[in-house]
Amino acid sequence: MIFDNAGRPLAEVGRAWSYDAPPDIAPWGREFDADHFWSLLRQATREAMHAADVSPERIAAVATTGQRLATVFLDGAGRELYAAPNLDLRAVLEGTRLLNEHGPRIHAVTGRLPPYLFASARWLWFAAHHPEVCEQTRAVLAINDWLAFRLSGEIASEPTNAAESGLFDVRARGWSDEMCRMAGLPARDCPPLRRAGEVIGGVTARAAEQTGLAAGTPVVVAGADTSCGLLGMGVIQPGESGVVAGWSAPAQVVTTGPVFDPQAALWTSCHLLPERWVLEGNAGPAGSAHRWACNMLLGDDAWEAFDALAAGAPAGAGGALGFLGTRIADYNNPRLLWGGWLMPLAGPLDGVGRAELARATLENITFAVKANLERVATLAPMSGPVRLGGGLARSQLLPQILADVLGRPVEAYPGHSVSALGAAMCAAAGVNFEGDVARAALAMLSLGRVESAQRLEPRRKAQAEYLDAFERWTRAYAGLAQLSEQL
Repeated sequence: MIFDNAGRPLAEVGRAWSYDAPPDIAPWGREFDADHFWSLLRQATREAMHAADVSPERIAAVATTGQRLATVFLDGAGRELYAAPNLDLRAVLEGTRLLNEHGPRIHAVTGRLPPYLFASARWLWFAAHHPEVCEQTRAVLAINDWLAFRLSGEIASEPTNAAESGLFDVRARGWSDEMCRMAGLPARDCPPLRRAGEVIGGVTARAAEQTGLAAGTPVVVAGADTSCGLLGMGVIQPGESGVVAGWSAPAQVVTTGPVFDPQAALWTSCHLLPERWVLEGNAGPAGSAHRWACNMLLGDDAWEAFDALAAGAPAGAGGALGFLGTRIADYNNPRLLWGGWLMPLAGPLDGVGRAELARATLENITFAVKANLERVATLAPMSGPVRLGGGLARSQLLPQILADVLGRPVEAYPGHSVSALGAAMCAAAGVNFEGDVARAALAMLSLGRVESAQRLEPRRKAQAEYLDAFERWTRAYAGLAQLSEQL
């Protein structure tokens, strides 16, 4: 994506990609071809500049963002030894061992459990199955740290990415020697930490030739996608909350210091601003559930039709309840949940059709977000509207349902990727605001971004209907959790 100084998008280009599951890690493991992904991004970069009619010399700075928990191992020559998305579950056994042997201590230092997806557990897997990879590795990076390296040749990370590794002290905002020793990972392999908004180098001659960018264009540190998404919505003050609802739906509240959940059910992490942290309850695969229901009820690529279908059912979906993937965060007790659609069977089923099932799917997502926000708010009080970004913010109906369910205003950002905008704010900070990310974000927001936000107020009648529906949903959720243990 290319943005102007006011945060307005000038071009957006995407490429589809997929993951591999080699036989030795199937069915749970996932990898990606780093060279192939880089080639797609190179093509998209050139196409974006063409679409925006912007010469390479006019690009003031570049920043990258990417999915949390995705990991790349580099050798001493900068070659990729391992590259995998956040879905790589090859290290479940290693993560289980870490959880059983060191769970309380891991949570006390890193602010999060379980460690199945962390780089620390994946390192243990390689130590057991491919020790030569560990011997050759000289840098463990998040996916956008790796992209910044491809652009600039510089190895670095920053706290919001490092916090996802299982090797990071979230209080001290620095690498933890203790966690590295626990994983058997040499501390030298943890990259230097820089602040978001800091210039780490320039686009190399090789990267310039590949991408079409001008050599020397500043490459600026940015953070993980969810963290950049909060910044892109202006969620920076203590008590402000945001939900970046894409494949998953992390619900986060900003705090002035690290807040740890005594039950270890929530995640504590860093905000992009150095004096801020966040507390998170993730509602799980909201976007995935939405896509599945859309395909089941209407077929592929029926996003707008799904909204229209759901709008044909009343609030409360005729008594139907959805339990499709989303959940109330309980990271200290991860488990497989059974679910689907539940509906009243007291009489004929004529009152529940596709419209009710579609609406129950949307309500299911908002109920899960509400449950997670309520859990977070017991430790980190919220103020003001809840800001909603990500792919699900494009829905014409879901943001209003969320406002009704929460009983508080929702500001939806449906126009484009708030995570990409947050990265652009970091880039602007690096070249226009002396590295001050907060100033860059507020400048862009004041220059017109706020106008594109859609503010939705809760409607009294729907709010009353949802008080009862949410109570039924939480009771049914608890019952299904018990059933899942029996099954």
